[in-house]
Amino acid sequence: MNKTKVLITGGNGGIAQALKELLEADGYIVKAATRTELDVTDWESIENVIKEFVPDILVNNAGYVVPKSVKEIDLENTKKHFDINVGGTFYCTGIALKYNPNLQIINIGSAASVETHATWSEYCASKAAVVMATKCWAEDGLYAAVISPGRTRTKMRKSLFPDEDQSTLLEPMDFAKVVMKAIRKEYPSGTHVIVRKQNVQQLLNE
Repeated sequence: MNKTKVLITGGNGGIAQALKELLEADGYIVKAATRTELDVTDWESIENVIKEFVPDILVNNAGYVVPKSVKEIDLENTKKHFDINVGGTFYCTGIALKYNPNLQIINIGSAASVETHATWSEYCASKAAVVMATKCWAEDGLYAAVISPGRTRTKMRKSLFPDEDQSTLLEPMDFAKVVMKAIRKEYPSGTHVIVRKQNVQQLLNE
């Protein structure tokens, strides 16, 4: 029986829940930690969760986006983007490595890491940082991959774009199936895979 332990941050989200379902069906032991259980910006909170549930695989999924033009910058909002999207990824990874030096790391990025969006500069920049960190960690001898969703049917997106045609969006379960390929180490360490509705079937068939 598969005794591999997987910790997913941002456990309430649609992607986390879809991934949890797939992992559990495959026999993994999964903890999808919600924000109240694990605050990725709080070192003590991270340490408390990880020392009780030492993961073999860490999925850095917690994310934050509130679009705003830099011309009307809200510094608290800017700080939150980098604290959660970049800081949280580093803090959770660093603390987990302390407990398990053989940790496998899957970072959930965003297609916004390679695309420009006028009022999303904080999100785009923070997600681009995650992509570069992943590549550095691979060069540092770890197994790390970043899987980036394009436009995905999640609660977060629905709140940003309430009138969007939902049929044009990537399904969280389809995205989670690509993440599973990274969990099974089907991609070389350091890989960045961008998943969109248009290419997801091709990725799953590779």
